[in-house]
Amino acid sequence: MARTVWIRWHGAVSDFGLAMPWFGSWLIGAEGREGDWFHSARGAAETEHDAPPDATGARLRFWPSEGLDPEYVDVALPAGLESHRIDTAELELDRPGPHSRLAERVAEIR
Repeated sequence: MARTVWIRWHGAVSDFGLAMPWFGSWLIGAEGREGDWFHSARGAAETEHDAPPDATGARLRFWPSEGLDPEYVDVALPAGLESHRIDTAELELDRPGPHSRLAERVAEIR
């Protein structure tokens, strides 16, 4: 059975006054290898995705300053749940990336 992941991408504004670009990709295995991408768009949206069976997390990238490297946050997907909700407005996005904490979150959840 596929796990469903719902994501609310908040409508932040980039340094250029444009809707923030967002990009989502799956993280595979405990080591957090980046897998296929599942979302690429600007601005606020609510999306639904079927996570691959071996996905342990999702990497959510955003560009506060276009033309520079993106910031990102890695979000662990709890094992055994059929669905999971992520609200980007509730994530800690104000620290410089890269800052993956996937391994410690996977260890906490299991």
